[in-house]
Amino acid sequence: MAANNLRSVLWESFEWFLFFTLLLSTRGSVAAAEPSINPTKADQLKQLNDQTIIATHVSLDSEWEHFKDGAEKATWTLAGLWGWPVGDSQDWGIRFRLPFSYYRTDQASDDNGIGGVGDAEIGVGTAFRLSTWRTAGGIELHTDTASDSILAEKVWRLKAGWGVAHDFSKWLSASFNADYNHSVAERDDVRPQRYLELSLPTTLIFPQAWSINARYKTAIDFQNGDRWNHRVGVGVAKRLSKIPIVISATVEKPLSGGAKRFQASIGIVYYFQRYHSLK
Repeated sequence: MAANNLRSVLWESFEWFLFFTLLLSTRGSVAAAEPSINPTKADQLKQLNDQTIIATHVSLDSEWEHFKDGAEKATWTLAGLWGWPVGDSQDWGIRFRLPFSYYRTDQASDDNGIGGVGDAEIGVGTAFRLSTWRTAGGIELHTDTASDSILAEKVWRLKAGWGVAHDFSKWLSASFNADYNHSVAERDDVRPQRYLELSLPTTLIFPQAWSINARYKTAIDFQNGDRWNHRVGVGVAKRLSKIPIVISATVEKPLSGGAKRFQASIGIVYYFQRYHSLK
């Protein structure tokens, strides 16, 4: 039964991806009016939602989550990615993420909340580019390193991911990502984690290095009766003209119920070097 459900979900996601691919590829005369944009700036804007692009950078994200029971959680995540080319069409990269969180159970109470370091993550991956198509894959380790159990998932988890992306034009790109998560160790009687995440992000680039993005996500929880949930998100980003910094803001809304009402985040990314565009 689980295998049949997984095949059904994968096929449905592929159908949606194929639909958007055919729809967006029929741009016709629109291509003649494409706005002019620097390829490096365009890749930096796309990388916010596209794991097939690797560029060396550091980032700081500020995320706020609001739950139906009145609880709130704020997270500041410091992240870094070091990428390097190994050929004319391949890059490698190593990524590290360290969150700092503050959790408040009820905004109407006198509870001062709990703050501290969250679970760190480290991953490695590679990306390939062939003309307007890109693909990438990698593996990531989620560690159980939080300073307080309330801020922790209480698991060590491996995530294997793969993605494919296509530039329909200089100003429009879309991708399909699949990430399989499997916990390898748990504590405090936490339920093992085994779930698949699928996402369809799209980025639309405007003149003056502005962009908007939309993303659909779904996840299938194999440890909870093959239950799956859906989320949608939208965002806007701006790449500064004088310095290699991208500032972004996003809002994400669950569509399948659950404890979370919505999630909002603001991020800033600084690129240390000019992106090595694979040809």
